[in-house]
Amino acid sequence: MDPMVDNSWIHEKRPSGRSGWQSKMMKTKVFMTVAVILAGTILAVSLNGLGSNATLYQSEGVVVDFGGYKTSWTDVDYKEIDDPVELLVKASEKHGYTYTMGEDGKLESVYDGSATYSNDPTHSWGLWYVEKKSTSFTRSEGYGIKASDYTVTVWAYTEKDAEPAVAVDATGTSIYGYSQPSSMVTLSPVCTEIVASMNAVSLIVGTDSYSNYPSSVVAGRDNGSIAVVGTYTDPSYESIMHRGPDMVICDGSQYNQVQVAKTLRNSEVNSVVLYNAEDEKSIIDNIFITGVAMNYGMRALDVIESMTYAMNAIRSAVSGGAGTSVMVTLNTDASPTVAGSYTYVSDMLSSLNGNNVASEMNGWAHLTSEYVTKYNPSCIVILDSGTYSSGDYGRMLANLSLEWKNTDAYKNGNIYLLCEDIGELSQRASPRSVQFFEILARVLNPDSFPDGIVVPKTIGNDYVSYLTYTKDLGFGD
Repeated sequence: MDPMVDNSWIHEKRPSGRSGWQSKMMKTKVFMTVAVILAGTILAVSLNGLGSNATLYQSEGVVVDFGGYKTSWTDVDYKEIDDPVELLVKASEKHGYTYTMGEDGKLESVYDGSATYSNDPTHSWGLWYVEKKSTSFTRSEGYGIKASDYTVTVWAYTEKDAEPAVAVDATGTSIYGYSQPSSMVTLSPVCTEIVASMNAVSLIVGTDSYSNYPSSVVAGRDNGSIAVVGTYTDPSYESIMHRGPDMVICDGSQYNQVQVAKTLRNSEVNSVVLYNAEDEKSIIDNIFITGVAMNYGMRALDVIESMTYAMNAIRSAVSGGAGTSVMVTLNTDASPTVAGSYTYVSDMLSSLNGNNVASEMNGWAHLTSEYVTKYNPSCIVILDSGTYSSGDYGRMLANLSLEWKNTDAYKNGNIYLLCEDIGELSQRASPRSVQFFEILARVLNPDSFPDGIVVPKTIGNDYVSYLTYTKDLGFGD
């Protein structure tokens, strides 16, 4: 089916409400995962090699990419056509496109029925491909290649130095050409929330044990329509197969999930592996990947546009603000786990006038106590997933180590505790991360918003009360 066709109306959003703070076990999932990773019990995943030993799903056809995640897919049997120009002809016939070639034989423009996308000083059409067992795009120097030699080929309208929209998952497997699933399993809270943002909770028949949003997922587990198929770090192949899903969405940040995806593919179960969310782009890429694979491409585009619009509005509101040195941490230990570079949190800070004091470290890193004093942040944001509740701010401050109390953040009263629902949300690189983005913006730029909302030092289950731009972007609840 065409990924540009919006079929999300089939699974309309269910009215639901947050059913209350879930069990402590569920709330601590991200902290546990980070701890496991830091302890070294889960192997690091190299995305460039994930698909090397897997039986990869290989779709046959061509993508036309108009920019801004607006793409179309055309199924073509490579035994009949594998010349890229002939594939463009086939795609144009199917979708009603009109294209022009220049005297040099290069593609100059494509009319999609509503607008013409023509080469100009800022944008141009090009032929791109992804090598088999790779996740990286290469721009073809000419049109004489064979599509059958690559995982996917794309005619793309891109800005200078930009690439097409992501076309393969974290294992180098094409995201195009799948049939629309009638049942799905999601193996992490992020995977579950992305599918929920497609208004497709009714498709989910199994999740990991930590998925607890939206409330319709919890209700499904309570009534038996959704089964637990393992933990975030240890999914069960047997439990997944017992549910008989048409598609499984896996989290590529977890080695065991990548291995399960390989096994599922060898059992002819469609499996999509999302990228580790290191920045805003990778979060959006994962939403796009899921939507395209599900044949919910138009709904994915709606979600992406809503997120992007809100985040741009927030960035505009705080533009020109003074920079603030910030430490974002998962705990209040004397030697805390902090967000370094290559985390979505650090990426958010960089666009919200926040200077990440731990930027010289990579990923979620263990910071020794002396570095807390050395970095001396002027603001500290704690993303708590179960240790504290909204009434525990005073107790939390009293229990801080001397290193923390020597920081400007402590001395000036600029330590923020995000706990309960917002503490959990902030640790999930899902569509709802835009709500965390707004809270973080308000923490770092309290005088930049015209609505008069002042965020307190502790925010918990009531976090929606402090939102304006993203208040209605719960995506599934």
